[in-house]
Amino acid sequence: MLKNHLAIAWRNLTKYKFYSTINIAGLAFGLAAFLFILLYVNDELSYDQYHPFADQTYRVDGNGKIGDQVIQTGHSGAPVGPTMKIDFPEVETYCRLRGRGNYLVKYENRHYKEEALVFADSTFFQVFGIKMVEGDPERALTQPNTLVLTKEMAEKYFGMDEPLGKSLLLDNEEEYKVTGVIEKMPTNTHFNFDFLMSMSTLEESRRPEWGSMNFGTYIVLQKGVDVSAFEEKMSQHLIANYFAPEVEKYIGMSWSDFTKGGNRFDYSLFPMVDIHLYSDRDDELTANSDIKYVWIFSIIGLFILLIACINFMNLSTARSAIRAKEIGVRKVIGALRQDLVGQFLGESMVVSFLALALAWGIVYFTLPYFNDLSDKTFLTYQITSPGFLLIMLALATTTGLLAGSYPALFLSRFQPSKVLKGFYKIDGSKPHFRNGLVVFQFLITVFLICGTLIVYQQMHFIQNKKLGYEREHLLMLGDAYALGDNINAFKERMLALPEVGSATVSGFLPVPSSNNNSSYFMGREPDMNKAILINSWRVDHDYVKTMGMEIVQGRDFLKEMLTDSMAVLINERLASYYDGDPIGQELSNLGEAAEDISIYKIIGVVKDFNFESLRQNIEPLAFFIGSSSGYITMRLQTDNIPSFINTLQSSWNEMAPGQPFSYSFMDDRFDKMYRTEQRMGNIIGTFAFLAILIACIGLVGLSTFTAQQRTKEIGVRKVLGASTSSLVKLLSKDFLKLVLIALVFAVPLSWWTMNIWLQGFVFRIDVEWWVFAMAGSISVLVAFLTVSFQSVKAALANPVESLRSE
Repeated sequence: MLKNHLAIAWRNLTKYKFYSTINIAGLAFGLAAFLFILLYVNDELSYDQYHPFADQTYRVDGNGKIGDQVIQTGHSGAPVGPTMKIDFPEVETYCRLRGRGNYLVKYENRHYKEEALVFADSTFFQVFGIKMVEGDPERALTQPNTLVLTKEMAEKYFGMDEPLGKSLLLDNEEEYKVTGVIEKMPTNTHFNFDFLMSMSTLEESRRPEWGSMNFGTYIVLQKGVDVSAFEEKMSQHLIANYFAPEVEKYIGMSWSDFTKGGNRFDYSLFPMVDIHLYSDRDDELTANSDIKYVWIFSIIGLFILLIACINFMNLSTARSAIRAKEIGVRKVIGALRQDLVGQFLGESMVVSFLALALAWGIVYFTLPYFNDLSDKTFLTYQITSPGFLLIMLALATTTGLLAGSYPALFLSRFQPSKVLKGFYKIDGSKPHFRNGLVVFQFLITVFLICGTLIVYQQMHFIQNKKLGYEREHLLMLGDAYALGDNINAFKERMLALPEVGSATVSGFLPVPSSNNNSSYFMGREPDMNKAILINSWRVDHDYVKTMGMEIVQGRDFLKEMLTDSMAVLINERLASYYDGDPIGQELSNLGEAAEDISIYKIIGVVKDFNFESLRQNIEPLAFFIGSSSGYITMRLQTDNIPSFINTLQSSWNEMAPGQPFSYSFMDDRFDKMYRTEQRMGNIIGTFAFLAILIACIGLVGLSTFTAQQRTKEIGVRKVLGASTSSLVKLLSKDFLKLVLIALVFAVPLSWWTMNIWLQGFVFRIDVEWWVFAMAGSISVLVAFLTVSFQSVKAALANPVESLRSE
């Protein structure tokens, strides 16, 4: 029986090659899209699952409120981890991570700028389970000035030599002894470092400072611990016994009075396996993704597959008249309905598995493109693994059953007494269901087009928004501290060049933000009712001018004003906290001792500028004159950039011999802040194109079949004088009506969904009516061109040929 069903299925496929090709191609594109999204979603959901204690590991987060400012940080103070290990038997172990930015790493004549470095406790390998290739994981990071590096970095610096025992020079100052080599960390982790430096090197890691939250603290809980109950107990204990006493000593106010003023602070636990998709706090180790994108892409993949299945259903039911007599004959000679259902499902399974083979080929050959699109590194072995192949087989089987179920049930119910007498007519079946499926296809297509347009519109808004500073023509020379005492001489040499309009030395840049939050007080006295969290940036006298910022009140820093060493520039957001004119008022900051107070006089107000992502509000910011030599930023006034870069590098090599030369442009750094959104827009746009393609493939099949069914009607109309345009209109209008109905449902759905997405941006566009008009126009135009091609072909046919048999 199975052999017979397969033989009939193959015979029908080869007999109707055009419709078979349409069915297979549509399903293949749908399956390929679904497989790509399956790869992406599976990778996103796999983050941090490889750790041995993944389900028992939590990050200790800080939550609070000072005045009207909310604190949500993924960091905690240095003593939190060690104290929890001592005070709570539920805690098996802990590990702290402390990032410190970029380092210049040197070994003999090899020197590079490295970014993936972190200080880590010696318990790192116990908590995270990273396997060591060389060295002892129990002792590797126990001593100060020791480090562990990846195998890739070991080969980069030491070649084929044994790395253990050798030393690397960091930032031309400190030597670190290599005590271990590890494999490269998996890509599906919320942190990824090439160098692990011993935490004991940092003097700050031993300070009992609970309020200085600079450490990512991870704890491993014993199995069976009630996390919610433990979290509450932990927070109360740490606040009451450690955090509150420190605050009281620091500000001279009881914790009770502190909280009565509306201020608060507590600790919470965040599951490590959820960090990548659910955490969006300050001080994340790396930029995380978002679970909403996983849902969006999952739904898109499912809908595209449904569109492909709908094509199969529509074409199968539309062509039912062709097979009506075959079904009637089979029933007369004894075929049961379940036999016919099995036959038609078998045919759909054959189509599904042929489409699967084509889909796998599409995935295999376009995988590099998808890697670029999604910013992932999927390898071909992942799509040839037994697990993936089993998933593909299950998907093909499910798709075959889903796509073939309705046609099988629909066709198998024909009554032989009617179809053999010619009473069955396809028009009499009132194909509302089939029309509904076409509407659903284009509803999803229009939705994806709208989503793509709105994402690109928001990205265009971000790229062109006035940020409060001029990011164009700003070149940033990195690692300026490598110049040492020559840094100011280098700056002056650059200013002497006609290509440079102005220059500034500072490690604080508006993209991405150099987050340096500290507590300050408005006025001279440390009054918590006047406390405020401020981003404090150390800059030189030329910073505001070089960045193209605007002074709206007061003045800029002046070199001839020696008192400006205790002066401060604030942004409009911070100025709004002061009563009246802020110029001349004061801003104070406590040192390590409560009596150690620094008082700054406000001399100017800078117009608000976006130094964080446009997803966030502009926060209070203050500029102080000080040393911060991370970058020399230059405003260029030349179009001959390559020539200037050569001049710049020559001067660098002369004044910082043997040091890596690196530069970037401010607008490029700005673009990197929105890679996630840009990537989402590109992915949605690609799959919107696929959805249109698949829907059009279905329309080609349906319109071709409709034209064939109405061949004689078209011939009669032409004989009676109907024009080609009227015939095209006749054949196209029914399909266009369905597209217009889809628009009615797609527009409000798109508006509602994309407005939810836009809520993630503080600075965002308003969704305009023309977006939906454009999406609708694209859909109608594509549908019309698809259908009219077949309509014109039918309208131009010779009526003699179609009426010859009459």
